[in-house]
Amino acid sequence: MQVTLMVSDWCASCDQAEKVWREVAAERGIDLAVVGLAQPEGRALAARLKLKTIPAVLVDGSLKAIGVQTRQQALEILDAADASMDL
Repeated sequence: MQVTLMVSDWCASCDQAEKVWREVAAERGIDLAVVGLAQPEGRALAARLKLKTIPAVLVDGSLKAIGVQTRQQALEILDAADASMDL
C-alpha cells in the first residue's frame, strides 16, 4: 500500500497532516510519500486529480481524503483501503 500526502509550503494545516500521517505510516509499516505542489510530480498529480484543496491523501493513487485527519480517521482510511483490496 502506498500513501501519498499532497502538501504545500504555504499550507498552514499541511504540517499537522504530515505529522499525523508520518505517525500512522510508522505504526502500520506503510510507505508514505509527501509530495509538494511546487514539485513537477505534485503539479501533475494535482492537475490529474483536479485538486483545489490540500492537504490531500491518496492511497494507491486514488484520492481518499482532503484536509487534516485525526489519527483515528487516518487509520480508518487505511482499514477501508485494506478491506477493498481483500474483495
